[in-house]
Amino acid sequence: MSERPETRPERSETAPALPGIGRGLLIAGVLAILVLALLALVSDGRELMIEIGRFDPLVLIPVLALSLVNYALRFVRWQLYLRKLGSTLDRPGSLAIFLVGFVLTVTPGKAAELGKAWLVRHLGGGPARTMIAAVIAERVTDLAAMFMLIAIGALALSGGVWIAALALGAVVGLTLILSWSALYHRLSRLFHRLPKVGSRLDALDEAYDRLRSLLRPAIQLQSVLLATVAWAAEGFGFWLVVKEYDAAASVLLSIFNYGASTLAGGISMLPGGLLASEGALTALLDFQGLETAAAASATLVIRAATLWFAVALGLLAVPYLIRRLRAAGAGR
Repeated sequence: MSERPETRPERSETAPALPGIGRGLLIAGVLAILVLALLALVSDGRELMIEIGRFDPLVLIPVLALSLVNYALRFVRWQLYLRKLGSTLDRPGSLAIFLVGFVLTVTPGKAAELGKAWLVRHLGGGPARTMIAAVIAERVTDLAAMFMLIAIGALALSGGVWIAALALGAVVGLTLILSWSALYHRLSRLFHRLPKVGSRLDALDEAYDRLRSLLRPAIQLQSVLLATVAWAAEGFGFWLVVKEYDAAASVLLSIFNYGASTLAGGISMLPGGLLASEGALTALLDFQGLETAAAASATLVIRAATLWFAVALGLLAVPYLIRRLRAAGAGR
């Protein structure tokens, strides 16, 4: 009986994250169908099909290219984090894990994305408990980047200066709170006293200490800049999509809409932000004067060229990663 608490963590550490992909994709697929059904319902399915037919497929070329820019810059950030954490993982293995992480995001709360840390461990790149900090830091800087996009895009709105100030304040506040070690350790000591919970917080304490090393001003500034430019590239791609339905579409307003809807999806904790991101983006475009069917069509196109394009790239990387895991003796 007394041995069980010690063996459970070991089993969880030695199990790769890949087996959860199928279930995550199934859930995401169901939600994607629900998204399509709801958008067809609110915009009239026939009108929606007409608007989708109006879209010039050649526009997808620059839009997808901008999505690739997003992924490339975020991979640079991922490499920066691994290097700062002392990872010895080679670049091909790191890229494979990074891409497969896109598939892991289509899980409730993106929880399985933490599996990237265990995949790094299985490929001999470093301890999973250490590498978890890289995954958390990615989410923190992505959140900061969303607020930055909202701040930039808000300049196109009436009274947008105040929105921009609040968004920038959120970035500063987020960084200060996560860097406030005294607050964290005070809370940690409190939770350590709780039965059945306290004994499991050592890994979280270690992850937080590693995270703080990635939130140092120089690294944080570089990471947030990379993330902001990366997500702005997709925001610019969204502008190209909206222009197909509104030639006078504003670049700044498109970036604001994309950042706000992506933030809504992240806060929702739904797989891939499904339902929340699409609902927010369609509502924003509709509120700003675009016909509902056109707004829904633009939303579906950009989500296909961002979320689902990323998932497709991740699936292409899965076979290579499985071979690497088997070669390392960690495959299942």
